[in-house]
Amino acid sequence: MQTRDQKTLNLSSYGKYNETIIDSAGTRIALSLYENSGPCVIFIPGTMTHPLFYDDFLTALAEKGFSVVGIHPVSHGKSPREKTTYTFADIIQNVLDTVTYCIRNGTDRIVVMGSSQGSILALAAAAADPRIKVVFPHNIFMPALKETIAITRFPGFLKYFQRIFLFSMKISSAWFPGLPIPIGLYLDIDKISSTREIIDQYLSDPIGLTRYPLAFLYSLFTADMTAATDGSIKCPVVVITTTGDPLFPYSYIQQVFEMIVSPKKEMLVFDEPFHLILNECVDRIIDPIADKLKQYC
Repeated sequence: MQTRDQKTLNLSSYGKYNETIIDSAGTRIALSLYENSGPCVIFIPGTMTHPLFYDDFLTALAEKGFSVVGIHPVSHGKSPREKTTYTFADIIQNVLDTVTYCIRNGTDRIVVMGSSQGSILALAAAAADPRIKVVFPHNIFMPALKETIAITRFPGFLKYFQRIFLFSMKISSAWFPGLPIPIGLYLDIDKISSTREIIDQYLSDPIGLTRYPLAFLYSLFTADMTAATDGSIKCPVVVITTTGDPLFPYSYIQQVFEMIVSPKKEMLVFDEPFHLILNECVDRIIDPIADKLKQYC
């Protein structure tokens, strides 16, 4: 487990940890490398954060025999802040370029795993890249669904005015693409974690973000995820979720799961009351996740 100082300095507790920089989406991004000889698990972090926020989980995964490559998306984490406005498509490109990096460095046994916001990036990448052998999204959502408002802090009645809301976002993002929008404006931070230490770590992280440019949020809220429902995904999909996630209602996850079309799909369900299960109960989830990964690798 990381000590408080390690977490503050964004250091890893894994003995064979390294970092590298690659070119991607017209800029450069950082990769966290948890080196091992097993199949490669490419990990996409959640909203505004980076792989080292999940170091306990990624270290445990590497210790189970997997090579783990964590993506610091464009202008996130340890990636150079060279691009002030970016889109959902840019981060998908980050994933595809990371797949290329992993193959060039020794393995074609590629798994993509994403948490929360990273979940739909993982699904979108799997639909776009046949080199990905299996995708493990932790929680899933479809931005176009009116029911998706349930995972935001917006009042439920706005789902009836979705088109008007998105049109106003389109106009605003065209005029003010770099306008910084704080996370608390559209997500309930208290639902992200009930653990004060984790919330403090998230909000005070020196390389984390607490705001997104409006142009990115518009691209996220309007992301076209039809590829996840039209048969474009040619690999198995294993959705990781919990029955008690306060941010992603289980009934909503089930609804989205039913929409996914792939050669094989299943849910790996934990009876936990957390959203950040990859942070808050690593000891209880790591073995089932590692075992399921080994089934597909």
